[in-house]
Amino acid sequence: MKLPMVAILGRPNVGKSSLFNALVRSRVAIVDPTAGVTRDRVSMILKAGARRCELVDTGGIGIVDKQGLAEEIEEQISIAIHEADLVLFVVDGRDGLMPADREIAERLRKVDKPRLLIVNKIDQPHQEALAGTFYALGFGEPIAVGAQTSRGVGELREMIEERLPDLPVEEEPDDRIRFAVVGRTNAGKSTFVNRLFGEQRMIVSDVPGTTRDAVDLPLERDGRQFIAVDTAGMRKKASVSGSPDFYGQARAERAIRRSQVVLFLIDATEPIGRIERVIGQKIIDAHRPAVVVLNKWDLVREERSLDDFTRYLQDQLPMLLHCPLTCISAKEGFRLDELLNLVVELHGQASQRMTTAEIMKVLRLAMEKKGPPTKGGRTGRIYYATQIDIHPPTLVLFINEARLLGDDYRRFLIRCLRENGPFPEIPIRFLLREREDAGRRKGK
Repeated sequence: MKLPMVAILGRPNVGKSSLFNALVRSRVAIVDPTAGVTRDRVSMILKAGARRCELVDTGGIGIVDKQGLAEEIEEQISIAIHEADLVLFVVDGRDGLMPADREIAERLRKVDKPRLLIVNKIDQPHQEALAGTFYALGFGEPIAVGAQTSRGVGELREMIEERLPDLPVEEEPDDRIRFAVVGRTNAGKSTFVNRLFGEQRMIVSDVPGTTRDAVDLPLERDGRQFIAVDTAGMRKKASVSGSPDFYGQARAERAIRRSQVVLFLIDATEPIGRIERVIGQKIIDAHRPAVVVLNKWDLVREERSLDDFTRYLQDQLPMLLHCPLTCISAKEGFRLDELLNLVVELHGQASQRMTTAEIMKVLRLAMEKKGPPTKGGRTGRIYYATQIDIHPPTLVLFINEARLLGDDYRRFLIRCLRENGPFPEIPIRFLLREREDAGRRKGK
């Protein structure tokens, strides 16, 4: 069942994103004094008492965007107003009642939606009198809050709970798969997300860096539950200008770390460069399962074969050799269901466990094929191994000396586990625990 939606609206720089973060108790939306930082509809599940809803942050109404996206931002705001079950109309208590506030109030009067008038930036008790000015809007008693200090935010959550539609209380789903969509700027991430949802959830533009927030979007597809996380396009550090872009980059990296599966979108019409290798390494460092997704394949499939492109990818991104590869067209919408099936498959692999006996059987076969290296007259030994965790599968190896099992040999063991275990396409993490062997003890 679709959750009720609560939309946060207001002119630029009244603190909508700060209020969003305070309500969900997390720094999800980017907060910056630059007008127009929030462009897409940033959403997250909000727990309001015993109820749950989808809380949506929007761009400032009436924003003049330097990159020419004002029309797209307004479209996202209009969609949010249309879909909202409750509107939080936010104004700035320190600025007082502004003409733009009156214009927005007039716009909201034409929409038959429940609403709360929120006077933000009331951080101290002596500032509460500032809220009285906003009675003139005719929206009832203003609610004074200080989003930066969380003053009055708890009471606001209670008011939201009281005004949500009379729907059954939903239990927190525990089977949703969170996948992050990452890639360089203009790889087609937002187009892909919009295609998945069948609506304009993200602003699509040729302007690099249009998406800045890492946006969590609940998705149901064929009875399966997901959280899709669209992210800012990653760029070279020298191309990141201003704090909004910086935070957008940081949130894209964080989205990789908190995802269960990563969809790495690559523009098939462009050569693979340093930024793709950086993204690939970040995925590996986070030990996250990933699908390498060749987007815009419809534009190149007549010119080069998939086999040629696969060899090219293997040469350019060797760290992702174990990852499945698929080709899509986000614009045309083909192979999207197949891609989601891969997400489910990788999530399933990351949930698998091997018994200690199974692990040791594979490791013994591997060591028979290629023994551990010898250094300084000592040979590496693996006494025992066991799996202690999933997501990612994490194995503890009890050995004699870590220096004797170098990176190359560990990669060899991981390849053997992939070939003979239940997780052929996902990262496996080794933790090494040194233990003195019998021969070494005798030498003391």
